[in-house]
Amino acid sequence: MKNSCSGFLLAWQFFSAVPIKKQLDMNGKSVTWMYGFLPIVGLLIGSIISSGVFILSRYSEISDLLLAILIVIGLIVLTGGLHLDGWIDMSDAFFSYGEKEKRLEILDDPRTGAFGVISVFCLLVLKIGIIYEMLLQGQFEIVPFLIFIPFIARMGMLLYFITMQPAKEKGLAAYFKGIVIPNKLAVLIGVQSFLAFVCWFYIGVFSLFILVVVMLIAVAIYRNWSKKYFGGVTGDLLGALGEGLEVVLWLTILLCI
Repeated sequence: MKNSCSGFLLAWQFFSAVPIKKQLDMNGKSVTWMYGFLPIVGLLIGSIISSGVFILSRYSEISDLLLAILIVIGLIVLTGGLHLDGWIDMSDAFFSYGEKEKRLEILDDPRTGAFGVISVFCLLVLKIGIIYEMLLQGQFEIVPFLIFIPFIARMGMLLYFITMQPAKEKGLAAYFKGIVIPNKLAVLIGVQSFLAFVCWFYIGVFSLFILVVVMLIAVAIYRNWSKKYFGGVTGDLLGALGEGLEVVLWLTILLCI
């Protein structure tokens, strides 16, 4: 019980901007729970955003464009821009067209290059545009997707993390990979997936099952790509996957569902 509580708080410390000002024990069990709670953090973030959308839609005459912008800003604020930082670093490293070692060096460089700026601008504009188009179809129809897309995207991050080897011998990703308990984490993934499927079946939003299939395909492609160009997983690559998955899932809804 103690490790699960610590893991829940650690998940908020590492994967969100929620201020958890407490010194927490980081051992194999608590870190395993931390990663196990990653999709739950996404679910709660999505719930907060969807609640804001419901209130603004019901009690104001806010335009769809401004609401789409506020949704994207809200996601950035609640995550502290952590995953966006990974996207920027990944873009700078990949578009350097260097060898693996050079790309890994760029990932560690705190400076932001031109490719990172261009890439994150395109990502944010694309996300705003997609959400805006979804809002045009009905502000309340978007709510289930606002809640569950962050959950599905972080489930994809978790699958990627657990199935990849570290790209570097040092770093947070390598450290966490070294102490996490894979079997226990796999059980947590299975339990959360089962509960999510039961919930989606009950509320009748069957399109979410399609998004899971898309997520699995995207993770498989990203695994091969990151292994080829970076040699494994890093914290930046993990965060970049989360941002990329959200856009892919939103685009799937807009174009195919």
